[in-house]
Amino acid sequence: MTRITILGDSLAALSAAHHMLDKIPEADIHIITERAEIGLIGEVPGLISSWPPCSSHWISEMASQTPNEESTAVRGSWFLKALGIQLSKRGCTFHLRTRVTATSEAEVHFVGAGPMGSSTIPFDHLLDLRPASQELTQWHGLVCRTEDSPEAKLSGNRTDGTTEVWAKEAPERNRIALQKMTWIGEDPTSFITKEVEVGMQLAQTIVDTIIIHPVEQ
Repeated sequence: MTRITILGDSLAALSAAHHMLDKIPEADIHIITERAEIGLIGEVPGLISSWPPCSSHWISEMASQTPNEESTAVRGSWFLKALGIQLSKRGCTFHLRTRVTATSEAEVHFVGAGPMGSSTIPFDHLLDLRPASQELTQWHGLVCRTEDSPEAKLSGNRTDGTTEVWAKEAPERNRIALQKMTWIGEDPTSFITKEVEVGMQLAQTIVDTIIIHPVEQ
């Protein structure tokens, strides 16, 4: 069985894992992250042009947060959580609260929570999608009731009656914000689409390698 280890829990990382399981269902995929939970912690842009932005079988039930035909945004953290839940159902193993200390050609060395403490994970293929230091724009976001939303170019309406708004400038103090957010990246409007595409492309590179040069059992 081919073991694939992914470092990081970004949208691209989760998308890569799903794509590889689509192409190679028997793959043994491990995702290592320092976070204590996939999704729901922190917020990412959720602006969408259509739903779903990926294969529908990648997404678990999202209840009231499930977008409809009129939605132009989804709560980003819930979307990440839904992808993570579905990966777990598909057999992916998550190593939460786990910090990578070193990588070699065939092993990942880590320090983690729980009884394992420090250990190693052997792999056949490694995909490192941990955040890299880049000079990117800091964006300011807020969530408010749709009826209270200000006019803005970068905004989207969620199915729960709220609107998500992003701008480069910090919003003035007001009473309409139900939530305030900051995010560092290139463009909130293309974040979800781009991350899914990047994850699929990187995953396909590994898939092609496995198909052309299968790992000996």
